[in-house]
This record gives sequence, C-alpha cells and structure tokens, in this order.
Amino acid sequence: MKNNKVDIVYYLDSEGGGLWDYFDAHGVDRSKIEYIAVADVEECKKALINIYDTLDKAKREYLKDPDSNDDIRAIVVLDSFGALSTQKSLTDIVDKDKVVADMGSSARAKNDMMALVMMRVVRTNCAFLVINHTYDNPGAMYASKYKDMPGGKKLQYSAHVMLQTNKKLIKSVDTDFMSAGESEDADRGYVKGNLFRFFCTKNRVSKPGFECEVYIDFDTGIGKWDGLIEPATNYGFIESVRGGYVVKSYSDKKVTHRELISNDEIWNTFLDEFNKKSIEKLSYSNETSRELDKIEDELDEEEA
Repeated sequence: MKNNKVDIVYYLDSEGGGLWDYFDAHGVDRSKIEYIAVADVEECKKALINIYDTLDKAKREYLKDPDSNDDIRAIVVLDSFGALSTQKSLTDIVDKDKVVADMGSSARAKNDMMALVMMRVVRTNCAFLVINHTYDNPGAMYASKYKDMPGGKKLQYSAHVMLQTNKKLIKSVDTDFMSAGESEDADRGYVKGNLFRFFCTKNRVSKPGFECEVYIDFDTGIGKWDGLIEPATNYGFIESVRGGYVVKSYSDKKVTHRELISNDEIWNTFLDEFNKKSIEKLSYSNETSRELDKIEDELDEEEA
C-alpha cells in the first residue's frame, strides 16, 4: 500500500483480530481498508463472492475502456479460515439447546466456499491471502515437518503458495537479534520481538521445501535485509564467524549482525550475483532440457 501497488485491502475478520490501533501504529491508510466482520462460513462465502464479482466487473470494464475506468488492484485477506463455523452449529445450540457434533459440515461448507472463489481470484488477478492454524497430528506414528491444517482439503488443493510458520519470542537481553535502530540500553520490557521461521510447503511459482528465518522487532519492524542472511551464507556470499560475519566482497573485517542488516553498501557489493543465484536455486527447471539446449548450441556453433 505504501508503494502504491495496492488500491484497497478487503479484510475479512472472523476472530476479532483486526484492531485499528494496530493498523494506525504501522502507518496504514485506513481509507484503503474495507473491514468486514464475518461470523460464519455462510457470511464469509457471501462476502467473498460479492467482493470478487465486483472486482471482476471492474476488471472487465477496465479492459473494455482503459481510458475511462480504473484498474483496481486489490488484496483480500481472511483472518482466519479455522475460526469459521457454520450457521447450523448456532442453530443447533439455539433450537435444540445443546451442542451437536459438527460431523464434517464445517469442512464441507469451507470446501464449497473455496471452489466458488478460486477462479474468481484468478480471473480478477486480486490475491486471496488466507490465514489458518496448523497442528501436530497426535495420531501420527512419526512427527512430520508438514503440519495438519483443519477446515477441509480444498484450501490446500487450491492454494498457489502455502507458508507454514512458527515463531518464538525474543527476550530484550538477547543481543543475537538486534534491529537496525535498536539501542542496547533501551528499556523495552521483557521481550522485544518475534523470530519467525517460514517453511514453504507448496509453491507453484518456485520450488517448495525451503525455509527462511525472519526477526520482526516490536519497535522497528522487519529489517530490509533480514531473512536474507541465511541464504546468502549458504550461497557463499557471507561467512558466519564467531561474534559476527565476514563479507569478502565488501571487506575482510568482521561486521556485526546489526551492521549487516542495516548497511545497504554491504549488500550492494554482491546483490546482483545473489539474485541470479537465488533464481537458479529456487526456479523450477529441467536438467534434461538444459543439456539438450547445450547440445543444440554446440551443433549450431559447429555449423557456423
């Protein structure tokens, strides 16, 4: 939104997590947020269909006459998928005066909702970001890296990208995680931020199965280069040493974690090569096809 790449965000809240004070603290323009409270799957389904049908109509009008219409760039957020129940659950409680077992009705309703929405998402090119909870399977013989996600399987089948996330609180006395603007003697309470680890379980854009660790400070937010240190180290651009890092393209001298995540000059010494390496590492590819291309190039050179 700050980079003017999104015109409006539709925020569907099913668990009361959307707090205006939180948005204000992060400098979010309220006028670009359409807040919609949804109490059950049926309300959510109706809201999603109305939103995407409106966006679809706007997209068709724009393509028909770009000079007279706006190309609306929107993101739809559902927070959260797992908190949605069905109207039947409420009806059973009110009419029968008892809690009746769900018997899979919620999962079926959510599957139906996703089936109706997904092609509308593709057709409008307006992303649908769904937040859900994951759990360990207590019945599994072995612990799995891939966690179970409740609410029906249609969401998992429909998603283009799925990130599985866990986090831990970082104590204020922990100097291993220092943000760019953090003062070592600042009074910040017991904890100062969250350390997130994102694991890509599904990806239709690039290869899944990769992880990324990101520190998000409560005061300063996420650093510009945070989350890139680990892959840059794996690719050999950064060397981890005791008490810091060495970036040979920049200097033979050791730099601290805080200096590394705050100094653009360090990253600019290898950023182009880092991007090329990342694309090569993460992109889907076909080794057989590449070898055939090499053979064809060699044959063309011989003929020339």
